[in-house]
Amino acid sequence: MPNPDGAVRRPRVYVSYARESDEHASLVRGFAAFLRTEAGVDARFDQWYADGRRDWVAWASDQFERADFILVVASPGYGRTTGMLDTAMLHNNLGRNLPNATHRILPVVLPGGSVDDIPHVLSAYAATHYVVHEFTLDGVKDLVRTFHGSTAHAMPPLGAFLPPAPAADPVLVAAPRRLPGTGSLLRAGAEVVIGDDHYLVHADTYDESTTSDGAAVLRRGRALSIGAPREQVWLRQLEARQDTPVAVAAAAALAREHELLRSPAGRRTGLPRSLALTREDGVVTLATGWPVSSRTGAPCDTLASFVPDRGELVDPLRTRGILRGLAGLCRNLAALHRRDVVHRCLAPAAMIRLDEGALVLRDLGLATTSYAPGEGPEPYRAPEQRRRHREQVGPWTDAYQIAAIAYHFATSHPPPPSTPPPARGLAPALPASAMEAVDAALAADPARRPDVSVLAAVFDSAR
Repeated sequence: MPNPDGAVRRPRVYVSYARESDEHASLVRGFAAFLRTEAGVDARFDQWYADGRRDWVAWASDQFERADFILVVASPGYGRTTGMLDTAMLHNNLGRNLPNATHRILPVVLPGGSVDDIPHVLSAYAATHYVVHEFTLDGVKDLVRTFHGSTAHAMPPLGAFLPPAPAADPVLVAAPRRLPGTGSLLRAGAEVVIGDDHYLVHADTYDESTTSDGAAVLRRGRALSIGAPREQVWLRQLEARQDTPVAVAAAAALAREHELLRSPAGRRTGLPRSLALTREDGVVTLATGWPVSSRTGAPCDTLASFVPDRGELVDPLRTRGILRGLAGLCRNLAALHRRDVVHRCLAPAAMIRLDEGALVLRDLGLATTSYAPGEGPEPYRAPEQRRRHREQVGPWTDAYQIAAIAYHFATSHPPPPSTPPPARGLAPALPASAMEAVDAALAADPARRPDVSVLAAVFDSAR
């Protein structure tokens, strides 16, 4: 929620629910805890205040008055005896100021619930409701957008209104900002022209998203360069539809990565080769090289293609090979860290596996961007990257993410965000020193983690 000075403050929300069973109360408590710890929302929940005798009528009334939003958790029992007090206050708020209450009172359906359980007074099918399928940031994004007052799809700028040409039928003509030719925008499976180069974009690696303010579109995908020299490339493109600070910063990050990779410090084996940076009518595209197999000539796969399925029986020999590949990658990261460059977005999909098992970086991740709460790939996100944490990101963040990936390959599942069970106990067939290093690098306290140079030396011992 914006303040007058432009800063964003945490919204205060009251979580209202029916106390109909221990299981339901536990589910709602987990939801409220997730909102506080991961989404950065100042959630208030009655079970956290049961520290003595309390006038619950006065307490709930105070929560209703002070909250920016009231989350009504749908359940069959809401509105019966266990929810009579909150139901009465809902009716009172709706009757006193319907438009304001409609904005503040938000019906929420948690996993396993039904829209039919939303209280009738909240008009489940006539007004907006929020279905939370899982307790993840993606699962609550629509709810958080409402807290912030933002939309998933920004309204395009209004073009100039031009009168019709003489003798023409009356029409309304809008002249929006001129966009580049459609042939220069990345599309899955399409042939695109960027600057003087032609590319065929592979559909299997293509994805796109928007910036946090919806002002720019981020596209990326592997492509084949058409014409000499024919080579595989990794394309990342930003199309700024509005020149907001977020969009400008995202474009500048691509330019800084290009400059870094072209500098002597960036010309190192294991780092991407920057081929070209193209700017064209609000669109910035960075092209970097993608390694190909020396045996088949086909593009090398990312490490994501080798991630074990959850519960799969792990092959110790194969995992030792992955650890050796991570050791080489750690040495490249250590060289970046000596130049104050931190990747912060390490995941199997961000690592390309060469013929003999060596791993190289697909790109520099978030190295040229400013820290943003909740950044990084969710299964491997370091504690300091999560929302509402005080620690700063740094080289220790890369160490955590490397360890989380090693943990995944050693145990067939990524480490849980709380305290993970020791990898040494879950993977007894792997070298104890390597698993102990993984456990140490997963410490919640960044100061207790070994740096990536130590991980490189220990993982090398997996031979």
